[in-house]
Amino acid sequence: MLETIFSDVLSTLRSTFLSGDWIALAIAFGSVGVAALMMRRGTQIGSMTLLALVLFAIGGYLRGVFGAAEGTAVTGGRLAGQLQASWGLFMNMTAATLLSYFLAFMVLIVVIFGAKSIFSRR
Repeated sequence: MLETIFSDVLSTLRSTFLSGDWIALAIAFGSVGVAALMMRRGTQIGSMTLLALVLFAIGGYLRGVFGAAEGTAVTGGRLAGQLQASWGLFMNMTAATLLSYFLAFMVLIVVIFGAKSIFSRR
């Protein structure tokens, strides 16, 4: 069971942070960076990971709205269509995928928070 979870986390890390999609990579690292920089204590790791995941989802939604078709105006129908598509993708995720996203983002936040803590010492 632990091996399966570890495998899922590694595949999520690879697909999100090591893929060739630079925009998704910027959104992911931006959300992780914001959460890690907002974190004051190590006990906030759960809420900051949730914040990073929400920022990642919002960034993905905005990318879908503004990046889908260049030169066309953003209309209410396009906003609603993208929202339905994003919600459908979220509802089709398995619990293992959600857990692996949570753990992958948590590990990166801990690493950045640790580096921030080390370098901010006087």
